[in-house]
Amino acid sequence: MTKAIFFDIDGTLVSFRTHVVSPASLTALHRLREQGIKLFIATGRHPQMLSYIRSVFPFDGYVTLSGQYCTCGDQILRSNPMGPDAVDELVAAARSNAFSCIFLEGTELYINQVDQYARQFMGELDLSLPPICDPIRALGRDVYQAIAFLDRDNEHLLLDRAPHLKTTRWHPHFLDVIPAAGGKDKGIDAILDHFNIPLSESMAFGDGENDLSMLVHAGIGVAMGSASQAVKERADYVTGTVDEDGVVVALKHFGLI
Repeated sequence: MTKAIFFDIDGTLVSFRTHVVSPASLTALHRLREQGIKLFIATGRHPQMLSYIRSVFPFDGYVTLSGQYCTCGDQILRSNPMGPDAVDELVAAARSNAFSCIFLEGTELYINQVDQYARQFMGELDLSLPPICDPIRALGRDVYQAIAFLDRDNEHLLLDRAPHLKTTRWHPHFLDVIPAAGGKDKGIDAILDHFNIPLSESMAFGDGENDLSMLVHAGIGVAMGSASQAVKERADYVTGTVDEDGVVVALKHFGLI
């Protein structure tokens, strides 16, 4: 029996085309809630980037910053910032100005410089660019994640200089940079422990490589139709795209609505 479901936002619940949750998906969420199923967000987004999703549905908790910062109401259930060595490496790489990099702390976010990839990314999410700051600001502070705007051909500009960092990718033009022990799977564990729900009774939806850790970890992992082949091959079920109401299709397939 499924008692908890985790949803990625971008490309899963929210369309890159419309920037909204579809009426059919919202109806499905309310039907799940009526059955007593706990519903959670599991995203790479910063808490400050959740105003829209919070406004459309009252989720039971949030796995943010790719699992490093998890909350339920006013409670912080998991706080896993990067180690000092990792922050030092990230700052040194970002100060070279070879690429744009957004630094994500628990309550603040800022960028070293704005390039075309950063501008394109924030436009795709329908979000404002963060303020520009010298990356040195991050030294000695709790940095939970960074977004490094590097395509695969140029990711060496960071990876060659940062052995203490872990990266995941869900977009061709940037990397999510997280602590070595980070991941959405760790975030969903923190949420499930809080609600005393077995992992076997959980389900997760996602479309990116940064979702893979939770899709293979949850009781049932559902890949959206837009996911890469590598993600689809590891999922328990592949559904339609967000614009095809893939979430609804999968929930019906598993008899949850």
